[in-house]
Amino acid sequence: MKKIEDKKLVFIVDVKTNKHQIKQAVKKFYDTDVAKVNTLIRPDGEKKACVRLAPDYDALDVANKIGII
Repeated sequence: MKKIEDKKLVFIVDVKTNKHQIKQAVKKFYDTDVAKVNTLIRPDGEKKACVRLAPDYDALDVANKIGII
């Protein structure tokens, strides 16, 4: 829940996907503006993207809309 309070959502993405592609996909599929995208490759080889939403969007509302919560 701490991530949601910070207006962040975390996704597992394809290793070949770059930050710009992640930002465009979140904007297209969830109709939200993205302020920042951080990525990391986990030790098991999966890529994790931490997406910070724009100030006028709430991560809890987006999470409810896509069915995470």
